[in-house]
Amino acid sequence: MIWKTKTHEFTATVCQKTGKTCPALARMASAIAQAMETAVPATTPDFEIEGSSELTHCPEGCTARFQAQTDRIRVFCGTDVEASIDTLDGYADMMFGTTFSAMPADLLANPPCAMLEVSALAPQPVTGTTEHMAL
Repeated sequence: MIWKTKTHEFTATVCQKTGKTCPALARMASAIAQAMETAVPATTPDFEIEGSSELTHCPEGCTARFQAQTDRIRVFCGTDVEASIDTLDGYADMMFGTTFSAMPADLLANPPCAMLEVSALAPQPVTGTTEHMAL
């Protein structure tokens, strides 16, 4: 599922447990995007945070791990705590990326049950009004 706000584009996979997109995951990603947007004036362009959270509103009960940067946020649900964030990021590149990539099947024994990527949209230039002359 893909949706946009004025500042971000959200791309989510379907949860492998419920067969639907996860509203709890969407709310979490939206909150992280707002927090990152709020932090921009007080941080440098290379500011990044990583963490995890329990999705208490998920009917299956799920832990979501996230990595957030100014221009991109990724959230991974239901992953092993031992899974490297770099490996998860490579998996997300395969799913969300626009170029072909591959990884060995056994590199990620338990893939995420759901993922979401948030991309910052480029600011739209302000355009002036043009005057039209009637002929």
